[in-house]
Amino acid sequence: MAIPSTFDAVKAHLADIQADPSTSIDISLIERLKLQLVANTDPTVPATLLSQISALLPTLQEDPTPLTTLATKATDYFSFTDLRSIEPPIDLVAGFKAPSPPINLLALSLLAKAGLASGDAAIVAGELGLVASLVELWLSTSSTGVAQAALDTLWALLEVDLANHLENGERELANEEGHTGQGLMWRRVFTDKDVYGIFFGLCSLQPGAPGELSKRERTIAQGRLMGFLVKAGSLRWDIISKSQVPEVEAQYKSISLLHFAACQMVDVSDVLMHMTLLSFYRELLEIDAPGLVARRYVQSASTFSSPALDFLVAEKLHSKVLEYYLDDSKLDPVDLIYLPGPIMAYVTRYAESYPNHLLQNPPTLLDGIIARISRALAIPSVQWAHGEVPTGHLAILASLPRVLLIEAGKHGVNPMLAIPTSPTNGEALDVLGKIFRGPVHTAVSDSMDLNTSGQTATDWHHEAAAARMLYFLYLNEHPNFWNDIVAAADILVMKDVALSAISFMRAIVSANWQPLPPASHVSGASSRFQLPSEEGLGQLSPASSGLLPLSGPWAILTPPALTTLLPYLFKPPRSYGEFVGGGAGDSQNAVWKVATAKHDVLVALYRALQETGGQMEGFEDILQTLRQRVNEGPSGPVQQTSAQVETVNL
Repeated sequence: MAIPSTFDAVKAHLADIQADPSTSIDISLIERLKLQLVANTDPTVPATLLSQISALLPTLQEDPTPLTTLATKATDYFSFTDLRSIEPPIDLVAGFKAPSPPINLLALSLLAKAGLASGDAAIVAGELGLVASLVELWLSTSSTGVAQAALDTLWALLEVDLANHLENGERELANEEGHTGQGLMWRRVFTDKDVYGIFFGLCSLQPGAPGELSKRERTIAQGRLMGFLVKAGSLRWDIISKSQVPEVEAQYKSISLLHFAACQMVDVSDVLMHMTLLSFYRELLEIDAPGLVARRYVQSASTFSSPALDFLVAEKLHSKVLEYYLDDSKLDPVDLIYLPGPIMAYVTRYAESYPNHLLQNPPTLLDGIIARISRALAIPSVQWAHGEVPTGHLAILASLPRVLLIEAGKHGVNPMLAIPTSPTNGEALDVLGKIFRGPVHTAVSDSMDLNTSGQTATDWHHEAAAARMLYFLYLNEHPNFWNDIVAAADILVMKDVALSAISFMRAIVSANWQPLPPASHVSGASSRFQLPSEEGLGQLSPASSGLLPLSGPWAILTPPALTTLLPYLFKPPRSYGEFVGGGAGDSQNAVWKVATAKHDVLVALYRALQETGGQMEGFEDILQTLRQRVNEGPSGPVQQTSAQVETVNL
């Protein structure tokens, strides 16, 4: 074991500071020692340094950062057991209570070592004062860095101490990798009256609440608590949603910590905190959301819901947010400025994560959502081109179940058809691409396909079939849209729009599509969201046979894409020479970014057609040309690349 050459000098220097706190810190000497601290340093060195630094910090008269960072560096290779063996013991509670962020961070870095082993976390859980001080520091500190470090430390302790869910009376999570914790830290934080009460006391705005925090400081603590509850709920929903210490909860008119945070804690007249609260609701929705699959283990009201959504529904918070979206007259003028964004983000998450729950709502609500989006999209063409577009409403539209859009189309009110491709807008193209691409494949081991029951309004296969149908419906309504897409992709001075246009091409090439059911399967169906038959969709085709492509790649090889998009893909990319100064005017690298994105589409199309094969006339010629363009790379033919290099003087 090595002893650094500067150790003795630093040790003497620290002794001098201890004797005379006015002595200035020799930062150069401290930095030299930090460089000499390595894995094989004698363990007496960090132990001595930590003891000396801990002893002199309370009386130090200058910024302690050089010394706290030295102590942190010195203990890099120490375990929590090593720290506990130091004599005299390190007082971590004093480090938490010190009015100095550097000292707080040092104490947190030491305690964080206990988060690496469940046994060490259990030891920490046995020290009430230590855990209480950690929680209090996290909620009350004015330093963002300290608050984040405290949260990271607290979370590491909880995560490593997580007991097997079967021991908690819950189902075992599929991604649970044999948790070996005893759950002692969870019990200390959530069931100990003194620790549990800190959450309520420091975050409550009611008169007489404990703590010396101002209202502003309490609202900051509220935001921290809400973020923490989302993390905790993802591992132990039961512990945040059920009563743990009724005596504490009753003081704050609550029945659980979640109920306190969601229903009692926030003053919604504070518009910024109201925004934070709405974002909290949205983040709760992400916990165990079913999407287009059904959980084999159901802990919610249905396979279409989740415990989080059940809570929001039961407390009438869910319906309140939906009402805000459908009728913004319920918001006051100030709220109208700030709240629509979080409200629409919530509706977007709900529609995307709970499609079948959404479709079970009364027709009046579903029709209201469609009508609200339609009103928002009814803007002049010049606004699509140069103004502010309804981003939030577009996000909701892109997240709605596709079968709902098909149903709306039966009544002539499908808002998707109102999205223009001329003038071209990048956000609009992104929405269309998401809708037409179809549902994302999900691989969740503890779930099953919803269509196995045959009793759901939609599932992966229905959404995939609806995506294909919506593409052809849009094409029928906007027969020139491929011309608009190609034109937009070729305007390099509008780089973002060009990239959105190319992304749209990629969405069609890689679309997850399914054929519609035959007429014999549709005639007896009674669901409101029943899709039409393949024969019915075929009536949209201009071909005499009435047949439509079954996949995205084959939609590319079918008019009008065949005669519009394919020539664009085959065309060599634009060159740097087209910009002012031979490429010097391309400060955003638009040429390369567009060329790379275009090449990605070529590769995806080539691979897809290779896999499927084809019998159409000229198919082999198309495949050969695609292969050539793919092999040329993003920059195109070799001779063109040489010209580009010469032009930009590389």
